[in-house]
Amino acid sequence: MAKRLKVSRKDLFKEEDQFLSASEKAMIFFLANRSAVIGGIVSIIVVGSSFLGFRYYQDAQAMKNEAFYFEMVKIVDTSSSPASDAKLVWGKMGDSPQKERASLLLGDVHFENQEYDKAEALYSAVLSHSSSDQINHQLAQVGLAYSYESRKDYKKAIGLFKSIIDANTGFPLFEVYLSLAKCHELNSDVSNALLILREIQMKFSENPNLDKIEDRIKQLSA
Repeated sequence: MAKRLKVSRKDLFKEEDQFLSASEKAMIFFLANRSAVIGGIVSIIVVGSSFLGFRYYQDAQAMKNEAFYFEMVKIVDTSSSPASDAKLVWGKMGDSPQKERASLLLGDVHFENQEYDKAEALYSAVLSHSSSDQINHQLAQVGLAYSYESRKDYKKAIGLFKSIIDANTGFPLFEVYLSLAKCHELNSDVSNALLILREIQMKFSENPNLDKIEDRIKQLSA
C-alpha cells in the first residue's frame, strides 16, 4: 500500500490559493510591491499632467497669437500709419504659424509703401522658417518675386516665379504665369514672354480672362 504523503497546515498556507479572486490577487501583489506600484502611478500622473499642461500652454499661445494677428488686420484696415502700428503688435508674437501670416501681412504693407528692403526681409524670414509645401512659403515667394519685379530686378523675379510653378504644390498659378510672362517682356525677352503666354492658353483654357492673353499674344507677335 502506497504511503500517504503528509502535508502540514504550515505547508498548506505556503501554497497559492487556487480559489483567490482576481481582485484578491491584485491586492496581494500590491501589498507585496507597494513602493514600486505607488511610484509607477505617481510617474504616470506626473507625465500625464505635464503633457496636458504643455498642450494647454500651446493652445493658449496659439489663441493669443491668433488674436494678435486679427488685431494687425484691423490696424492695416483702419490706421493712418499701418506699418509702424502693426509692427508693434507683430513684435509681441511668438514664433508660430500665426506670426508667419502676420509677417506676410506686414511685408505686404511695406511693399505697398514701396519699402522693398523691409518687405523682402519679412518675406525671406518666412521662407527660412517654412517648408516648400506650406502655403505661407509659397505666398512669401510670390511677395518676394513682386518686390524684385518692382525693383526691376527681373532675373530674380523670373527665377522665383519659375520655382513656384516647378514646385507643383497646387498653388493657384494663373497670376504667377501672367507675372512671369510680364517679367520676360519687361526684361526685353519677347520670345520667352510669348512662350509663357501660349502655355497659359493651353493650361488655362477655361479662364474668363483668356481673351486678354490672346490679345497680348497678337500684340507681341506683330
